[in-house]
Amino acid sequence: MSPLANEIYKHLIKRVRSNQPSITYAELARSLGKKHATHPRSPTLHAALGELTQACRHSDLPALPAIVWRASPRRPGDGYYKVAHPRAHTEEAQLAAWEREHARVISEVERFPPALS
Repeated sequence: MSPLANEIYKHLIKRVRSNQPSITYAELARSLGKKHATHPRSPTLHAALGELTQACRHSDLPALPAIVWRASPRRPGDGYYKVAHPRAHTEEAQLAAWEREHARVISEVERFPPALS
């Protein structure tokens, strides 16, 4: 994974393990520090989240980026669904798939290793 995707992984795992099961794109962008400074709508940030989703899938883990969402409405952006749930075509199917994924991230947090490759 890219250095940005690895940094996002470390931050999201720490967050879920400290009982904070959600974060907005803006909060995530601010939390990455100067080394990985980015804007919440940056294509680079969203590409790294997609990369992380694919790495989670490859490792048979729930998609950790399911905990990242827009401030309003409180759900992921369209790019999340394209990568994490490409067969969910309706808004209702997307929402249901995301809610299941989010619940899995929280309930299976102990399965996530310290680092993904």
